[in-house]
Amino acid sequence: MKARIGFLVVVLVLAASAAWATNVTFQVNMSVQQALGNFNPPGDSVVVRGSFNGWGGVANLLTDAGSGVYTGTWDIEQGAIEYKFVIVNGATETWESVDNRTATVGADPLTLPIVYFNNQTSSEVADVEVRFRVNMEIQELTHNFDPDVDWVVVRGNHPNIGSWSGATQLTEETTTPGVYSAWITFDDLPENGAIEYKYVILVNGDVNNARWESSNNRSFVPTGDEPDNLPPPSGNGYGEIIPNLVYFSDVGPDDIITNDLNVVFQVDVYPLLGRLRDLGFIYDVQTQDTVYAIESIQAAGYFNSWPWGNFPSEHYMNDDGISGDVTASDNVWSRSILFPAGSPRVLIYKYGVNQLDVEGGFARNHDVTLDDSQPNFLIPIICWGNQDTLYDAWQDECLHSAVDDHSVAAPSAYRLDQNYPNPFNPSTSISFALPRGDAVTLRVFNLLGREVATMNLGRMEAGHHTIGFDGSSLASGVYFYRLETPSFDATRKMLLMK
Repeated sequence: MKARIGFLVVVLVLAASAAWATNVTFQVNMSVQQALGNFNPPGDSVVVRGSFNGWGGVANLLTDAGSGVYTGTWDIEQGAIEYKFVIVNGATETWESVDNRTATVGADPLTLPIVYFNNQTSSEVADVEVRFRVNMEIQELTHNFDPDVDWVVVRGNHPNIGSWSGATQLTEETTTPGVYSAWITFDDLPENGAIEYKYVILVNGDVNNARWESSNNRSFVPTGDEPDNLPPPSGNGYGEIIPNLVYFSDVGPDDIITNDLNVVFQVDVYPLLGRLRDLGFIYDVQTQDTVYAIESIQAAGYFNSWPWGNFPSEHYMNDDGISGDVTASDNVWSRSILFPAGSPRVLIYKYGVNQLDVEGGFARNHDVTLDDSQPNFLIPIICWGNQDTLYDAWQDECLHSAVDDHSVAAPSAYRLDQNYPNPFNPSTSISFALPRGDAVTLRVFNLLGREVATMNLGRMEAGHHTIGFDGSSLASGVYFYRLETPSFDATRKMLLMK
């Protein structure tokens, strides 16, 4: 009887799983790419990749249905999906340069409309020359770019700009210091087809040590109607395209923080636990490595160059009540990371598990605007994977809801927190909670009980507050800080080490 019950359970589980998936037919017209010489069957193949397959692999291989249209049908889980078509020839891959395509999979079979690869509907071509220009002043100011040894290059989806690799170098303009540029010619570009690119810093000119722009891909679109004025008087047979001058990563003077800032990352991993519990594993987006259990959690972003598989220890998160984590063992992992003045104000980031990229598909990241008016910035707790669809089935298990602002409910009691960092040199942050509006004073004493600093903060509203303390004028040693209100007082110890 037990065996029969087990069999019925398996059948029910399989039936429930099947109900979640629907036949979806993908269709792409490759005739223009074939006419342009970009797609050459039978040596080349075309696959579809998206949020439903981790943006990787060749399992979803399309076949020629005639007239240059390639199709494929697979069971896809219901919900919103994003995808692109990719030309594959051995280790060489050419992704569409258009924005991610989207669809919503329901309960009924879905046949997606036929689209042209890269949305290119014509095989007419144009010869153009493009002036790439980027302002590197902010990157030099923030020490992300050393003009004496580093290179700035352009990389994009064309061999003349490295096919997203290589070192097509830009040089500094003599008349505009800080601006780097280069003229690059292109033969036989498809008209009205976007060519995407990004600017990249090569540390010490090393093509394998690259710092990519954190902004979206840039693009230019040949039309065949470009003027040919350079060099005068009659041009050179190439129409000129001159994109606007941009800042690297689109980070200009108004886009950086002007003070050092402790940023506290927080993520609720219950959706990850739910997927591992129900499916048993999840594949890494980058390398197809497999995660079976949570061993560690990391914070990744442009601030640490997305170090998948090689994270520094200071970017490991924790759930043990230290280094920015509020409550131990609640499955909300946290980490406080120092962002120096000059860092981009818009922080683009993502979380990793076991140093692997499994929270969302490639380039499916979170973003938040940093506020450096106080020394600490608390990123609201988010649910693991809420920027993509990989964990949709488990989002309801998340104990915390993502919010769009930094407001939190008033605390239920007074509290004085341990300063951070501790030990400190020479400054630290002191946080406390007020359940109601109150007059607040912070006092600092040395080991002899002598008061060495007083901060009369006046009346402060209910909520969580953080105050900076500068110990530059004090000697190394143990100090005590005391929070005083008419109805509450508390004292903690801190260590100044110079």
